[in-house]
Amino acid sequence: MDLEKLLELAKKLDSKKKGKKEEVEKFQKFFERFHLLNRAYLDKETFERAQGSISSMAEAVANTIRYLDAEITRLRNKRMKLPLENVELGELQKIQTRNEMLLKDYLADKK
Repeated sequence: MDLEKLLELAKKLDSKKKGKKEEVEKFQKFFERFHLLNRAYLDKETFERAQGSISSMAEAVANTIRYLDAEITRLRNKRMKLPLENVELGELQKIQTRNEMLLKDYLADKK
């Protein structure tokens, strides 16, 4: 995924915070949509703490995506899966695909 691009963009927005209010608001809306999609993996407390700065929001997004990637890899590599683990793997893959689309849409809007 384009996590590095997102983190770079967040650093730029953080440094220009006062001049580009529209871009900051767009990033906050992106973060809120991301949280709604990933409520099971990004808890409310972390979400609220991250809203303090753009870089912390970007880090929360990156950490959540990395966690999901790790879980997908772990479940894929497990030889004998329980039936519920197959369902969980499918759900994680769906969410990760949606995350990727959301991130691509946001980054495409910035170009």
